[in-house]
Amino acid sequence: MEFRIISHACLEVSARRKRLVIDPWLNEPTYWASWWHCPPPRFDADIFNADYVYVTHWHFDHFDPKTLKQFSDNTTIVVPKFPISGLPSQLAELGRSRVIELEHGKSIELGDGFTLTSYQVSFQDDSVAVVQADGAVIVDLNDAKPLPSLWRTLAARYPKVDFMLRSHSPAWSYPTRYTFEDPADRLPVDSNTYMQAFVSAAQLLRPRYAVPFASGICHLHRDVRDENRFMVTAPQMKAYFEARVHRFPETTLVVMPVGSRWSSESGFELSDTVVNDVVAYAEARAVAESVRLEKIYRSEETKQLAFEDFARYFNRFFRATRWLRPLLKHARWVFTIDNQQREFWCVDFGRQTIERGSEMPHIWDSVITVSPAVLSAALRNNVFTNIDISKRWRVHINKNSAMRHFVVTNLLLLYEADYLSLRHLLSWRFVTGYLRRLPEALDYVRMAVKTAREGKESLVTTVTSIAEG
Repeated sequence: MEFRIISHACLEVSARRKRLVIDPWLNEPTYWASWWHCPPPRFDADIFNADYVYVTHWHFDHFDPKTLKQFSDNTTIVVPKFPISGLPSQLAELGRSRVIELEHGKSIELGDGFTLTSYQVSFQDDSVAVVQADGAVIVDLNDAKPLPSLWRTLAARYPKVDFMLRSHSPAWSYPTRYTFEDPADRLPVDSNTYMQAFVSAAQLLRPRYAVPFASGICHLHRDVRDENRFMVTAPQMKAYFEARVHRFPETTLVVMPVGSRWSSESGFELSDTVVNDVVAYAEARAVAESVRLEKIYRSEETKQLAFEDFARYFNRFFRATRWLRPLLKHARWVFTIDNQQREFWCVDFGRQTIERGSEMPHIWDSVITVSPAVLSAALRNNVFTNIDISKRWRVHINKNSAMRHFVVTNLLLLYEADYLSLRHLLSWRFVTGYLRRLPEALDYVRMAVKTAREGKESLVTTVTSIAEG
């Protein structure tokens, strides 16, 4: 077996004369010009002749249509068989005819003794990829957030893990893009929380080698360039890890920069592309990419948001959540919109109304400021919640409103993934999909009870996947 780190979350594994590529995002930027590679990918054009591609989930930095289009027609695309999934139809739109959906916990043999197993997790739909060949076991957690039952399954099925690959740096806009009327309402999450989650995962799986992975990005757009100071580099993760290595001395953390490889015959070959200072790297790249960035800025300045598009998106959400109105009766978001003049567009989730005005409403839970260009594109493509990942918004939370804000945000995630459609919820695919993941469903019940009992602090386990027990 041999594997190579291609980019941010892209891994290439070769064994038995077969090649598997996982999560090939090889273009940049993504998330409305917010995310750029750090450093850029390293690959040969022959990568597009891979036998198999596995896509862990639908986020832009894992499912990239421009990259997937470049693969040979002979390449088989493998995706998780989520209880509800738009991946097969999206791949069909890209002209991909060789597609396999892999059920939770099931394996596919890529070659003689070369297997890929998919473990699906989270109501937001993500998956863990376990690759085995020549006696070696790779557990690619990427940015998945397993719940306790899946951690136990992985530990039991793979008592001798050779490589654990996992993200280690914040990849969404909380907490850095959020402010609070009452600081006591903040969730206790920061960069250290993500590093501790990496340590906890290694403590559970006890791999020979733990590899910081799926966090190789920086922010070049002027709206979010200040976010680079919060990113955690692989060397920082290594220092944090080694300060706690007494907990499990059998595991060694290895920094594998883009372009690095390992083989069962020759061991590690590490590249020299490691980034030690994301801020300095991003500033230098922003200068190098100044022509592209200026073109992006000019294009965005010409875009305006139509109130009709805004209202259409949230009215569809209202129709999907009529039965949940009692849970949302006090939730009220206000968007500050700067088209040609400043307006305030208010979404009242309890009353299920949408209003626009020239003055800030007196009653509100959350005030959201976002570029009209970004909001317009997100609403028209039904990916509003990806703005959260892009970090291209500012959110201000009123006193005692934090929990309501995050409840609405998660309902919007479910809506965009079609998890609020009764037609899908009552389908045989959904029922059998969650029967296969029944322990996880029970985890969510326990989590809901714990959150109701203990409050917002218990949500940290959901956000960062720090396993308990």
